[in-house]
Amino acid sequence: MRVPLLSLSLAVALAGPLGACSKPPRQSDEAAIAQVEAAQKERAPVRPITPQPILYPDITKAKLLDAGCAFVADGGGMGAVFMGQGDRGAIKLADAIVILAADKGSARLPQTAWSRYSGRDYALTLTRIDGSDAKTQGTVESFAGQLVITDPDDRPVYSAHGTVQCRPG
Repeated sequence: MRVPLLSLSLAVALAGPLGACSKPPRQSDEAAIAQVEAAQKERAPVRPITPQPILYPDITKAKLLDAGCAFVADGGGMGAVFMGQGDRGAIKLADAIVILAADKGSARLPQTAWSRYSGRDYALTLTRIDGSDAKTQGTVESFAGQLVITDPDDRPVYSAHGTVQCRPG
């Protein structure tokens, strides 16, 4: 059987481009390393932060009077550097209160607080230190905890151990 010349030419023309696409060229190790290094350079360097104590004027101005938990860092005085409530949490940076949304899928803490809060620039996790006993004085429950704040790339920018104090509103 004879194949018409036009059909054979068309088959060869179509097979050529398809055959070229079947195997992508292999990237060299050097090129792969350079690509990873370039991607790493695109991220901003880690910039540690130092949360400031949230003082009573901050609490009243930001309306942080609801039930929840406050974190006081060891060696940081008596002022809380984080306040977590049912719907939001707050830290103070550069004399401004930064509000974070509660992650209601995270572990629940006493008094409507949560273990995770997220915002545009930071996320934080507040956890009970294993083996720490809770103490109750009146309506306030306290226990040893750890606060870790991360940047948008999930890199720690602040970490401290301290006391978590949870109170009703």
